[in-house]
Amino acid sequence: MTSFDPLRDLHPPRLPVSFASLGWAEVLAAFGFGLALALVLFGLLRPAMARTKGPRLEEEIRSLAALPAEDRVVGQLRLLRRHGGKLPAEVAGALYRPGTPPPDLAPLIRTAARRGRDA
Repeated sequence: MTSFDPLRDLHPPRLPVSFASLGWAEVLAAFGFGLALALVLFGLLRPAMARTKGPRLEEEIRSLAALPAEDRVVGQLRLLRRHGGKLPAEVAGALYRPGTPPPDLAPLIRTAARRGRDA
């Protein structure tokens, strides 16, 4: 019976020693190839990872203007909260006053959005 040892049965390398060893030129080439591959991958993945712009503020305010008064106020309050604005106490009191039309919150929303952009 013969023993099976694949490492022992291998022939010695037939390449010159300079080809069989890893030198600085090979390392530099591998680094360059990896850098080029990373740039290509980044170029391909960048559109998929880019942020999409949401609807513009003025478009959102205009779309809320077409809604009934109660729904418009709720939408405007959500916009105000999204942009980090605070509802003044006198406006909050006017929201709950019966028989009066709800106040328009568009100027407060624009101010909060401007403040958020400048911050």
